[in-house]
Amino acid sequence: GITRDEIIEQTGVPNSGDLSRKLEELESCGFIRKYSAFGKKKRDALYQLTDSFTLFHYYFLENEPGDKQFWTHQMNTPAINAWKGLSFERVCMAHTAQIKQKLGISGVLTEECSWHCREDEDKGIQGSQIDLMIIRRDQVINVCEMKYSGTEYSFGKKDYQDLMRKINDLILATGTKYAVFPVLVTTYGMIPTNWSGQIQSVITMDDLFVKI
Repeated sequence: GITRDEIIEQTGVPNSGDLSRKLEELESCGFIRKYSAFGKKKRDALYQLTDSFTLFHYYFLENEPGDKQFWTHQMNTPAINAWKGLSFERVCMAHTAQIKQKLGISGVLTEECSWHCREDEDKGIQGSQIDLMIIRRDQVINVCEMKYSGTEYSFGKKDYQDLMRKINDLILATGTKYAVFPVLVTTYGMIPTNWSGQIQSVITMDDLFVKI
């Protein structure tokens, strides 16, 4: 996402009430989402494009492929696999109510946001990005790791190291005293491994489409 000031700088649109109205309309129609990153001030809110068709257009159709068998020839390529992963993340972020229900915290006041920090060697911060965090009034943060997989997900050593880095950076950068509970959101569940014990809750794609 980008801030309001960055939108003004990159587009040349005047900083006015008209810009505020347009951003509010885009948000209410579901084209963008607005969120305040954890530990940041409200004025530093970020805007992120979320409309699936618009994203699909810019990813695949802006430069229209000449190959009539494009999709058949692109199956299992890095570009398509990356798109599947990003699409799954958007589905997860559009169904946070179902995630909360599965976690048993539907009755808890929460705020959902993304978060990132840059490397800071002096503070021991390596640099991390968390695409979905659920900040809970009961002083718990659910860090949601969203992983698309065609089968049950195998949570390995690298996953564990990445997760620990993110949690460590989050605590060091924000100074939060909240408990941090890792959650894995994946398509078909998780295979038990030597590293999977760090995950406190597992949510599947079926859970995301439960009617509330």
